[in-house]
Amino acid sequence: MQQLDNSSCPTFPLRKASTGLLFVSWTLMASAAPAHDHVFWASEPVRPNETVLLAGDELDQVTQIRIRRLGGESTGASETIRTPQAWETVAPLQTTPTSLKFVVPAEWKNGVFACELKAQDWTQTLLLNDAEVWWMQGDGGEFATPGGTLRVFGRLAGMGTPAEASFMAPGGAPISLKTDAGDGYSLSFTLPSTMPPGIYQVMVRNSANLPWGKAGGLEVKAATPWPQQIFNVMDFYGAEADKEMRLTLDRGRPPIDRTVAVQAALEKARANGGGVVYLPQGQYAFQGELKMPPRTVLKGEGMGLTLLRFGTGGFALDGGNDLRRRDVDDPATPHTLMSGGGFGVRDLSLYLPRVFTTGITTGDDFSMQRVRIRVDRYWIRDGGREHETTLRLGDNCRITDCDILSQGVALAFHSGRGAFIARNKVMAAKSQISMERCDGSIVEDNEFISLDPTAYINVSNEGRNIYYARNKHSSFFVHQSDFSFTFDGQGSAYLGKVAVNGNTVTLAGDPKYPAYATESHPLWHRCVVAIMDGKGRGQYRYVTANAGRDWQVDRPFDVVPDATSIISIFPFRGRTLVVGNRFEDANWVNMGYGSSLDVICANNELYRCGYLLNYGLRQAEGVHASWYIQYLDNQIHEGHTQVEISSDQRNPQLFGGTVTRACVMRGTQLHNDNSGNINIKGLATDVIVEDCALDHPRSEIQVDKETAGVLLRNNKFTTGVNPRYNGEGQRNAVIVDAQP
Repeated sequence: MQQLDNSSCPTFPLRKASTGLLFVSWTLMASAAPAHDHVFWASEPVRPNETVLLAGDELDQVTQIRIRRLGGESTGASETIRTPQAWETVAPLQTTPTSLKFVVPAEWKNGVFACELKAQDWTQTLLLNDAEVWWMQGDGGEFATPGGTLRVFGRLAGMGTPAEASFMAPGGAPISLKTDAGDGYSLSFTLPSTMPPGIYQVMVRNSANLPWGKAGGLEVKAATPWPQQIFNVMDFYGAEADKEMRLTLDRGRPPIDRTVAVQAALEKARANGGGVVYLPQGQYAFQGELKMPPRTVLKGEGMGLTLLRFGTGGFALDGGNDLRRRDVDDPATPHTLMSGGGFGVRDLSLYLPRVFTTGITTGDDFSMQRVRIRVDRYWIRDGGREHETTLRLGDNCRITDCDILSQGVALAFHSGRGAFIARNKVMAAKSQISMERCDGSIVEDNEFISLDPTAYINVSNEGRNIYYARNKHSSFFVHQSDFSFTFDGQGSAYLGKVAVNGNTVTLAGDPKYPAYATESHPLWHRCVVAIMDGKGRGQYRYVTANAGRDWQVDRPFDVVPDATSIISIFPFRGRTLVVGNRFEDANWVNMGYGSSLDVICANNELYRCGYLLNYGLRQAEGVHASWYIQYLDNQIHEGHTQVEISSDQRNPQLFGGTVTRACVMRGTQLHNDNSGNINIKGLATDVIVEDCALDHPRSEIQVDKETAGVLLRNNKFTTGVNPRYNGEGQRNAVIVDAQP
């Protein structure tokens, strides 16, 4: 959503982005701004004959809504503006002080729409379906290289024709690139190999050509090649190297301890400033912690040809026997098996002991390709939840085309900016990937398998700017694993009144920090100040600094809170795109259990799942908002799935208002082999359920009496048990084109 001026001439100002490279938090800019913007969020993308949900302040004062479709065409670096079609007045379907709902005319073509709101004392004009970039990622993570790629993510509203990006360096001519349309949330551009290094300001526009969206700064720089000299581990044995290698291949004996030979090759690489430490075909044992030099790759002859195992245990590499099942765990196993800064692992298998703390811990710029990881005697687990972590990663890490088994957490981050996790098979008993601390990360085209009823994938504590796409989830051994995907976390710093002056928020009382994150903890610079109730409710701002009762936020509130306002400070989880995934045998697929803000869940398939849910929490440990969640065109198969938008009603003595607001459920289909329902529950406020299909004759849409601002429109049912709309809350809902 972009703000426009209100002149008769169609001008298209750029968005304003925060400073910094690549990872950009968007703000809105008015060309001729009123005293404040009354609308601060709009449901996008939106097509003709679909309902727009606007969230804001004093929206019950709007007396007229006008809308028109914009058009444009581009010729080279210049732009020709077509005359936009005439304004058309539309009637609201539902109006409250904090929300406004109206329908884009059904006969229009899809595109970018200008919307003008008029009240007695103010007018505001905004755009819908323009290119709204949330973040970018280059082929180097936080940078891109000449000839490399740039991925762009956000609400891009790709509409079936190429999108365009423009790169402008100071004093240089713009570089314009086009790409085929993505999935509406992701675009990929290939940079010219001749692109000069430098800092570029990037602008993107969708297929409608108008307007440009300013995506922020991108650093383009040549990749620094690592040394390519090969240090063969078996060279340690000199003239006996071939004989020793053949012993390594002998399947009649345990792997030979090659610790000294591996360390010798590592030291050569360290002295060389990096290189390739090469393990030819065979089975190798290593004792202690393998410490990788910077700019060094540990490489085997192939995933199926080279096996490196850690520890001194029996290691049932060729299948267990009774003796191996009784082996005691290795008391000499170090807490961390492999560590280093920027290094790589390629083309081999790693065999880990059953008990350890961390398998591989890395700094930034780590990569792992075509690596298989297995755990010795996995089958003798006692059924308890294991807590080891197989990989703990830093920034700009790449994990691709790997096959990983983990008793505990397979992939986790001590810092997760610019991560790229793609085309892997990951089996885990606790979590296939923990996305806590992720920022600007891509998780796509993976196969995730749960091996325990408690296994889950989680954006816990804090995480943002995640593209989670085309992953397949399944579960072994159990009918339904725990959380196939969830935003989850507790804890907060403050709930109460504030005074606001620009970017400074002054709390009326002292903050109360959880034991794990005191005042100076970096978590509080990864959280938000959210107005939960009173004036300005529904807005949030990122925290940039805190000291005592004074908290700094990234930009002023559009609608300034007053004495009626109640704010909550909690870790931020959101700006996440969950697109095109397949979830099987999961109890929960959650777009929020705790705080979740600005999440799109689109084009996913669920099979035999218990819930598709977002649920703001009202706990004694913290009040967490679930706002601006959009479910678009998801398919629900097999079972009795509850599709639910709900607001926690516990602890009313702490906070009496809603924690779940402004949610869109559109195009959901519960197929006839799924007898579940769509439920709007608790104090959920400003909810749209539109164009949904419930194919089973007993499925229905249920609305609790405590809900408010609910719109039910153009939903389709098969014949069967009536009423298909149920619950006391339907009396207060607006129902359009309801079928019996």
